[in-house]
Amino acid sequence: MIIPKQQIKSASKLMVCANTFLQKFIKFPHIGYFHSYSELLHAALLEADPEVISFVPQPYKIVVNGRRYIPDCYIAYKDRHEVIELKPRGEFDEARKTPITQYFNDKVGAEFKVVSNESVLKQEIKAKNWLHIIQTLGNVSGISSTNQENEVLESFETKPKQIIGDIIQLGNRIHRGCYELGLFRLIHQGKLGINHNKLIDADTEVFTCI
Repeated sequence: MIIPKQQIKSASKLMVCANTFLQKFIKFPHIGYFHSYSELLHAALLEADPEVISFVPQPYKIVVNGRRYIPDCYIAYKDRHEVIELKPRGEFDEARKTPITQYFNDKVGAEFKVVSNESVLKQEIKAKNWLHIIQTLGNVSGISSTNQENEVLESFETKPKQIIGDIIQLGNRIHRGCYELGLFRLIHQGKLGINHNKLIDADTEVFTCI
């Protein structure tokens, strides 16, 4: 299997001529280069998927029919591997798709898929919420919140649905930080979930997943 590695040699040029976003994730613990808003949101949705173990943006550089090609993302699921291309309306040149599909099947053991930008943008609120969670966790990776996580989980034994404002006590600055960290870690671990009908705020509903 060819190991995926982010292709960033052209990153400086892309940052000038393309809509490029830089973001560090947990399932991709490096600074990722995302060449569109849809690619950034797609990565956030991968972070939210408990079946996804890891992912790599811009993972391969290959030549197909005499043309260089770099797919948007490699994804390692618990039971399979995929290579993804994001396109408007999910449209992709069939003459190129067939040899690309064959290459990744033979060389990587991964299924090649084309995902529409529109399907990602439909989940924009969820993706933006997960970006908020990841950015919060990434800034405090060395801080322990084990006690707070245990306390929050215990509170759900008697009250399986709560709101964020009650859990992290927005008016208590000393209390807030570690409980927010513990809450977001529990969400990332899949032990708690949140309602994605709006952007995260004090009234966002939190519920148990275990």
